[in-house]
Amino acid sequence: MRTRIVLIAGVIIALIGGAYAWKEYNRTAKDAGAMQEVLTVSAHELQREFRANEQAANAKYVGTTDQAIKVKGMIRAIEPAEEGRTNVLLDSGEENSAVVCEFSADALPKSWAAGQNVFLKGICTGVNDLIPDVILVRCSAVE
Repeated sequence: MRTRIVLIAGVIIALIGGAYAWKEYNRTAKDAGAMQEVLTVSAHELQREFRANEQAANAKYVGTTDQAIKVKGMIRAIEPAEEGRTNVLLDSGEENSAVVCEFSADALPKSWAAGQNVFLKGICTGVNDLIPDVILVRCSAVE
């Protein structure tokens, strides 16, 4: 009888542990919409600061933990990205670079189009080494 109770308890613990592991494995990071923004900046200013002093801009905008920044800019283009995501490229004032804002499929407003001025929140990850674009991830629209 005692062996049977231990066996049943072991199976229940294994099932609960397996369910928790499955939930954690499939968990995705939430977008920046629910986060309080620490700074507000224009796309032009953000790009200019990274060009002038990347180390100082990283310290200011990237931070050591996830911190959302609010960015205002004009949409240069909207392009599909990896894994069903969409990149919104904000005009940075420079022809060969942009502020690239990555949205999940459900976070991008359907009404957004090139040439439109928008506000958004995202988490800055710094500058892309290959192309001088400033990258924001987990973005959400700000009304």
